[in-house]
Amino acid sequence: MAAIVVFTPVDASAQLRPLVGDMLENLNALDRIAEGLALENWDRIEDASRGLRARAIRMRLLDLESLRMDRSQDAVWDAFLMAQEQAAREISLAVRNQDPSAVLAAQKSLVGNACLGCHASFRDPQSRLRDSVLYMTTFLSSWQDMMRGMMIRDFELLRTRASELAALTEVVGTDEALEEAFGLGGPSQRRKFRVFLSAVTDNANIMKSAAEEEDLATILAASNTMLEEGCVACHKKFRR
Repeated sequence: MAAIVVFTPVDASAQLRPLVGDMLENLNALDRIAEGLALENWDRIEDASRGLRARAIRMRLLDLESLRMDRSQDAVWDAFLMAQEQAAREISLAVRNQDPSAVLAAQKSLVGNACLGCHASFRDPQSRLRDSVLYMTTFLSSWQDMMRGMMIRDFELLRTRASELAALTEVVGTDEALEEAFGLGGPSQRRKFRVFLSAVTDNANIMKSAAEEEDLATILAASNTMLEEGCVACHKKFRR
């Protein structure tokens, strides 16, 4: 069984989070693929695909012991990264054929066969039941639907899920939720965390309003801001 890395909700150094940067880059790549499809910018999709493939190859060379994981899990680790590499190749092929449906199918394969499968295998089953993890799982589900709505211009789907996400972050921002779910007992830590939650809430509301107007440019700008100032910035500051 793989050893589990547990991070405390304090300022975490990059040395203690060797995989977080790669995972955040993968999330950013999924966002750029969605943008590329929405804008029919095939070069942007291909650039994101190359990054996904390069990271998968690089991560396969990592020593699992240095990540505090069991080396006996090498084959499992490699399998998920090979799934990421294969999905990235399928995205590149779809780009060459300018086939948006194939891009969507490959992206779904990436999330299901690489991202979620790897998390299910290498994260402690009990930790996956934590309220903080359940929140992030719900957030990711909303985010994926919002990106899908943006890709296929389903503005009603985007509006609905953005509204749900904004409501979720407001609930999570209460003192009780931050202390019980995220272990943020101190007012200073909660105040810092709320800055990132606000970035998510504010931009989800912007995306909701823009979806009502079918304003794709504003939706794209807000999704980028949400990712950078909410998701990425929060993961850099807090990691459990």
